[in-house]
Amino acid sequence: MDTPNALSPPDSGNTKHAPLNSVSSSTTSGSNTQTPKTSRISSQSRFQHPSPTFKEDSPHKHDIPQYGAKIQYSNSPDTSPALNLADKKRVQEVLGTLLYYSRAIDNTMLPAIGTIATQQANPTKKTMEAVTQLLNYCASNPNAIVRYVKSDMVLYAESDASYLSSPKGRSRSAGYFYLSDRPIDPTKAPDDNAPPPTHNGAITVSSKILREIVSSATEAELAALFHNGKDACPIRTTLDELGHIQPPTPIVTDNLAAKGIANDDIKQR
Repeated sequence: MDTPNALSPPDSGNTKHAPLNSVSSSTTSGSNTQTPKTSRISSQSRFQHPSPTFKEDSPHKHDIPQYGAKIQYSNSPDTSPALNLADKKRVQEVLGTLLYYSRAIDNTMLPAIGTIATQQANPTKKTMEAVTQLLNYCASNPNAIVRYVKSDMVLYAESDASYLSSPKGRSRSAGYFYLSDRPIDPTKAPDDNAPPPTHNGAITVSSKILREIVSSATEAELAALFHNGKDACPIRTTLDELGHIQPPTPIVTDNLAAKGIANDDIKQR
């Protein structure tokens, strides 16, 4: 852990971190119809630790995908030495403190936190390296802000998945839920060639490790569509009860095969 760009984990007795209890918001009103009313939320308190020597741009290790490979393999099992009790407690403290912040404001940390959380019961040296990279990312990017724009309060969802990106051959699903403008004709299916709805800050972001062991990227994308569709249901109910009656919720996927199966445009072999 004594690398130039690492934050060496301090002993439990010397742990210094500020509670994430100061979330601020600001609202601006546009002067005309071209400048819509916006709101921003941010946090005023973070972990108190020094910035790394070199800026860390990723909260987790990036494994380069093998595009075009006929066979894709998951990562090898972690065989590094186990952590002592003090370092194990440190890992759990970091996760507990950052989880709220990542769900409320900086959702880019969610995949890293989710992966580390699966290892916190039996953390290893490799787990601590992942925690160190996450803390370096926090120190390098301390001012995350979520910006919301006035909209028609219609729910949209973006769905994605990563294949074989988690330990033990598992994959990960992700969902980005936001509110935007009402479609011109809600009874018609979304047109792929139509301009996308106005982007907005996320009201929630989902990042899950799939329990199912899927056999292809298409299956991972289908599983992500299922989980994100299920997550959208209570959000739709809440918006309906608030008086924002919801049309059918469009869910975007970047996998053509998964889209075809979900819309019954193609059939599985």
